[in-house]
Amino acid sequence: MTVVVWRKYLLIPRLTLASLGAPRSQTRAWERYWAGVTRTGPDGDVLWEADQPAENDLLASALRRHARPGLPMVDLGCGSGRQAYALTGFASRVIGIDGSAAAIARASGTAGGVTFRVADIAAAGLGERLHEELGDANVHIRGVLHVLDDASRQAVAANVAALLGETGTLYLSETNHTGDPLDYLLDQGARPTRLPPLVHRLISAGVRAPRRFGPEEVAGAFPGDAWEVLEQGAAEVYGVPLAPGGPVQRIPAWYAVVRTRRRGQ
Repeated sequence: MTVVVWRKYLLIPRLTLASLGAPRSQTRAWERYWAGVTRTGPDGDVLWEADQPAENDLLASALRRHARPGLPMVDLGCGSGRQAYALTGFASRVIGIDGSAAAIARASGTAGGVTFRVADIAAAGLGERLHEELGDANVHIRGVLHVLDDASRQAVAANVAALLGETGTLYLSETNHTGDPLDYLLDQGARPTRLPPLVHRLISAGVRAPRRFGPEEVAGAFPGDAWEVLEQGAAEVYGVPLAPGGPVQRIPAWYAVVRTRRRGQ
């Protein structure tokens, strides 16, 4: 047990070396990351783009149970836009928003009928401005809140509340690894002498390590006095293989379907 506990701390020198020169600003870190991506999709450079049907099946079934069809869908933190395009199966109008101009340039360069915009999803007033344009909307968030600090989570939640209005619904899915970020890296193949290239790319860009996001974090970001959790539970998110020909990663996750408390509740 002692060997296992200490093994993760042996990663620190490797992580320090990999992150030398990386920006501290997460806005700059994500821009640096997406600017360096050359391929997306299941055989690409982006760790979370495995495109496994199980994730989309869970998303679609939850939306059918709880979300009002016909509303616009806003994908916050859309990255390369792959999930935004998948959401066109549920909504006729989909807007993908990400803080990285490089990510949005890549998303906009693929076919499909989705509108993409560059914006900080934690910026004050973003939700109100979008609601003025769109009216009530459904919202999708995948793998975003787990890399935000608590203040940014609260800011995103405020924008989501404004976007949802009286009739919209939020679906979120986040990784929920039981250990700390070093344990997570070990599970992703990090070793004191080597980092998998997909992991190294994130660390060298300066992207913040993910934290767990489970029921306690849902309650913290969406407290019960203002929010209603319609459904939540354990799930998996899928990552591309860490080595060519390797297995798809199956990462513990938590999903939730949430809406603002309606008047009179």
